[in-house]
Amino acid sequence: MNDIVEFLKVFIPLFIVIDPFGSLVLFTSMTYNFNEGEKMRATKDAVVYGGIILVMFALAGQFIIYFFGISIEALEMAGGVILLLMAVEMIMEGNRPKTSGSEVTTDLDIGIVPFATPLLAGPGAISLVIILMKGPLIDKIFTFVSIGIIFLMVYIFFKEASIVSKFIGNKAMKAVSRIFGLLLAGFAIQYFIDAVTALFLVH
Repeated sequence: MNDIVEFLKVFIPLFIVIDPFGSLVLFTSMTYNFNEGEKMRATKDAVVYGGIILVMFALAGQFIIYFFGISIEALEMAGGVILLLMAVEMIMEGNRPKTSGSEVTTDLDIGIVPFATPLLAGPGAISLVIILMKGPLIDKIFTFVSIGIIFLMVYIFFKEASIVSKFIGNKAMKAVSRIFGLLLAGFAIQYFIDAVTALFLVH
């Protein structure tokens, strides 16, 4: 039971930041004139490259911030601010935030940009995986498992975009994104509080 709770503590904030529902709304609107082959190519690019980016930062993120002399507390504060800004836009817009790169494009490489990055593997998600990887071994395992599960969900959502969007409806997905935004704001503030608390304990 405790393992399930600990897993959800990792999975839920990561799921909210990546936000497959919000990404699905954009994917549906940006690929409406694509044929099935083009949609599948965009789907595979988004999942493969987005997953690679997050796994890379999960594995090497600690070394990267150490190389540049950035403390984990500073990263938590920066990540908290980024997540809070994303959350405010999600609540106000009822969709993926514009700062995540949601401008419309007709480029067939939209699976890589903007979907793989900065939508799925954006600054908020990258910051979050680095923060999550600072925990014990079990948290590191849960982080990789969560990334795998979430990107599998993204693949299913994008592959069946027309069916999923018709079943759920754009209004319902926007409502879900607003709820996710509120939860994300809570996580963002908590990360900031944790960083400030850690700094006070150190000093």
